[in-house]
Amino acid sequence: MKGHADMFPEKMEQNRELLYKFPLRDDRHGGVTGVFDKAVLMLLVFIVGWVTILVGLWELTKQDAYLTHITIHTDRLLHRTDEHFLSVALDTSQIQNGWIHKNIKSDMLLKLAAQLAPAYLRIGGTLADRLVFQPDWSYSPVKHKSNMSDGGTCSYESKGCAFRNISFFNMTGSDWTALNKFAQAAGLDLLFDLNVLLRNGTQWDSSNARVLLEYSDRHRFNISWQLGNEPNAFGHVFGIPLSGNQLGLDFMELRRLLSSYPRYSESLLVGPDVTRPILHQTGEQPIPYLTSFLAQAISVISAITWHQYYLNGRKAKLKDFVSPDVLNMLPCQISAVQSATAGVDLPMWLSETGSAYGGGAPGLSDRYVAGFLWLDKLGMAARLGVDVVVRQSLSGGNYGLLDPEMEPLPDWWVSVLYKKLVGLGVLNVVGDHIIETSCPGEQGHIRLYCHCARQRGAVTLFGVNIMNRKSQVTVTGLPTSDIVLAYVLTADILRSRHVLLNGRELHLNPDGSLPPFEPKYLNISKPLFMPEFSMAFWIIQDVHAVACEGQ
Repeated sequence: MKGHADMFPEKMEQNRELLYKFPLRDDRHGGVTGVFDKAVLMLLVFIVGWVTILVGLWELTKQDAYLTHITIHTDRLLHRTDEHFLSVALDTSQIQNGWIHKNIKSDMLLKLAAQLAPAYLRIGGTLADRLVFQPDWSYSPVKHKSNMSDGGTCSYESKGCAFRNISFFNMTGSDWTALNKFAQAAGLDLLFDLNVLLRNGTQWDSSNARVLLEYSDRHRFNISWQLGNEPNAFGHVFGIPLSGNQLGLDFMELRRLLSSYPRYSESLLVGPDVTRPILHQTGEQPIPYLTSFLAQAISVISAITWHQYYLNGRKAKLKDFVSPDVLNMLPCQISAVQSATAGVDLPMWLSETGSAYGGGAPGLSDRYVAGFLWLDKLGMAARLGVDVVVRQSLSGGNYGLLDPEMEPLPDWWVSVLYKKLVGLGVLNVVGDHIIETSCPGEQGHIRLYCHCARQRGAVTLFGVNIMNRKSQVTVTGLPTSDIVLAYVLTADILRSRHVLLNGRELHLNPDGSLPPFEPKYLNISKPLFMPEFSMAFWIIQDVHAVACEGQ
């Protein structure tokens, strides 16, 4: 390492000049010896010099980029996601509280939802198991509304919910028709969660499901299906325990019912929508519940589904949203479910997921900082073999992609960019950002993923930097590309409701259409730059990866 004088030669020279040019007082005028005066001055110069060096070193540290080296393997795919990989949800509580009735015909909602197609639109949540379909009834506001969206602390923590009086409520034929027409117009495929707590003794009472099927078939609605929401927590939430084995038998009954309608005989039926695997889970642990369910229902379902949240929305802090330990919960949870279902040849879905349960974290789940968890979840889930990720929610709670006025929040912009830039084929990225101390896929503060791009011949490298320090990413394994299109997302503050793309704030056009997404042009031979606390997509052109041919 260079000496301090070599690192800051100009400053040191200025200090020497100060020493020799400063006039010394004469003994005759000041009564203080010239020797003493000179010693004081030398001490002063010495202090100034060290202050200069320390300030310079601090500036170097502040400006020094964190270096990350990665290699992208393009010879084979790790995984290929479903075309509906990034999907969205509307909570069943939005039917109960009248939001669907009031807003589902909104032109702006339709325009913003259509930007996320193709996708599933899941209608589900805790109140799915309180819903009764009444096709001929007229809409009337519910007097006693429940604020339960996802299971919240009832499903995930030791809160006393079992004897809460959560009443049944009705969905009208007009609201059901409006939902289906909205999904069709937006290019979304409806995924509906049926009420499994309509019981006839120990058996599921399928009579109301038959009424819904008759109505839907008559109106030619194409639908995929679920039955029950977080059933392993029923005993705690509703005071009505339902075993995994019995739920499997109920699914078999639903499959028989679907098979009696030509329109629905081949419909997707997915389940069991258990809570995420976690130690000290309230209610029945999701992994044993899942395995007992599969013992009965494996032959009648199309995908294995479970729910995932990182945090308790009431307790989450800003620091949690930029913590690698928090983000690394997901790969460990995916690994646990995969181990439990080893040998089962079915796709895996995260059929309800967000940053924080209990409706999200106020002032965090709907802000720029939540994008780190969302984009990383998309990258991590695809890398580890998940086929579909259903975001809770399109609108509603603190974790909606849209605010109550139908204005896009940061995660909506992240989702739209993902849809436009990231393809289905997942490539392997290896490098010094991978830590994997406990589970496959764990990463540090720089978290990177690569897919085949939507654009032919290109690949898309994307990821997050959750450090308060810029990073430079050196990429190997690809042919030298003269054109890299960079889309870098930042914000003025982590709690911002707005997001900047390459330094310019994103806003819809007055008619609700998208603004142009203007990239910066780079060269892959130079390191790719990530500002502190940023998200980035890089389209690396002219790669022509063998694994991406035909994607």
